Amino acid sequence: MPRSKLFTTLFVAITVCAGLWYMWMITRAKLEWGGASPDQQQVGAVQDTRQRAATQYCTGVVATPQGTWLVARMEGEAGQLEAAADSVDLDTVAYGKRDEDLEPEGSGTFAGLLSGGGKETSFISRLDAQGRFQLVAHVSAAACLVASPDGSSVFLLTGLDRPEAASPDGVGQTVVFRSDDQGKRWTWLANGWFPEADQLAWNLEPYFHGSDEVWAWGKPSGVDEESDEDTPGAISTGVYYSANRGMNSTPIVAAESLLVTAEYVQVKRPDVTQWRTGDGTYGETRTHVIQLDAQRAYIWVSQRFWGSNPDGEGDNVAFNVTTRAQLQRKAALWQVVDVQRDDSLFIDALAHNDAGRVVGLIDQGDHGQDVVAELDTKALSWRPLSDLPSVFDPLASDTRLREGNFYLGQNSLLINTSSEHRPPRWLYWWSDASISANGVFYSTDWGHSWQRLAIDGYLGILGFQPSEDRVIWAKGNGYDNNDGGIYSYGLH
Repeated sequence: MPRSKLFTTLFVAITVCAGLWYMWMITRAKLEWGGASPDQQQVGAVQDTRQRAATQYCTGVVATPQGTWLVARMEGEAGQLEAAADSVDLDTVAYGKRDEDLEPEGSGTFAGLLSGGGKETSFISRLDAQGRFQLVAHVSAAACLVASPDGSSVFLLTGLDRPEAASPDGVGQTVVFRSDDQGKRWTWLANGWFPEADQLAWNLEPYFHGSDEVWAWGKPSGVDEESDEDTPGAISTGVYYSANRGMNSTPIVAAESLLVTAEYVQVKRPDVTQWRTGDGTYGETRTHVIQLDAQRAYIWVSQRFWGSNPDGEGDNVAFNVTTRAQLQRKAALWQVVDVQRDDSLFIDALAHNDAGRVVGLIDQGDHGQDVVAELDTKALSWRPLSDLPSVFDPLASDTRLREGNFYLGQNSLLINTSSEHRPPRWLYWWSDASISANGVFYSTDWGHSWQRLAIDGYLGILGFQPSEDRVIWAKGNGYDNNDGGIYSYGLH
């Protein structure tokens, strides 16, 4: 064969192989083929697959030392699922018995907005000794289940409007239920549960330290929007602390606001002449709290502002700033003793374990791209570990955290990512195009390397047991798969 023909044949063969490999990478990512299945076990089974109907918030499995809970949510009335005689109607707990012919309350302003005006019901099930999830309660609103670390107290944070006649001291928070006997009886908390932090109860992201101490937070007071409750030199950080599982809580205040304004950023980056205004005066904000020991805790308030690239080309640029407040317990009260500001840091997510390790997703650049990093809790400095894992790897992609699904176990990290790959322009007749796909990954070397799991990347993660390094999942959603099993993988 002439040399020129040999080179041509090799070139064509290499081009075809490269094209096939590229198409395989795209197809595998988009269709979510492959993934590891380490130490697969069955957690339990539902009697009706609709018991595990998942959405992007509030649904899933919560495993505690005293019981394993499952929350599902669907459009429609509670009667679509057959309940046991001792299953609790939580609407009745809040409102009392009502005439069935009357329009039921409880799907008010918040719930109506979330469900597009239609009725929705959350179903709460608990795993029994025979490995079956039994329906124990239902409520006509979105509901997030939160448990104390020892599992003895369970809270249901709902979007159910509170009874009009029960608003002590002007509390307007949606209904929160509490059970201290594993779901046999529920009481609703008339005084709310951290009501100052958020009036929409299921929007809370409480953080427990030990069995009884718990923190919750909303947005800090701004420089020009101090609330009527703020006093000079005592500005709300938006963070609240309780020593008794939220029955009583106290606000954490600082001498000045933990937020900076857009003017602060404009002074720091005078080269950026156009700033995005859609996020308001304080930009995109995120708060994180960690209590390290009995006397020391930290609040991080991160802000991100977007502006047009000064060179007029390429993507917009981000300006990050994080304010860190150190708290010290004095005479049983937490006080801010030091405030530091980092003009190049945004903390997107933060997780920690019982061994004292703290890992976060942080951005220290100007394009809004997170990396996995570990916090040195003594020096309070960050050590980057890796980029976020992508289903398109090794192809280039933009990757972000999906729905806050970032977890830290005893010896593992778990993350759910969403990635976007831009094919070469010549493949789409020189027009812009993108392909997106989701994936679930885990790491057993603290983020230095990642392995993909055989779990649906959209709604696949049902829960995580950090003490056992186990991720809980199911095959498809409750609407589209007849497998009633709920499974787990061991991330060892």
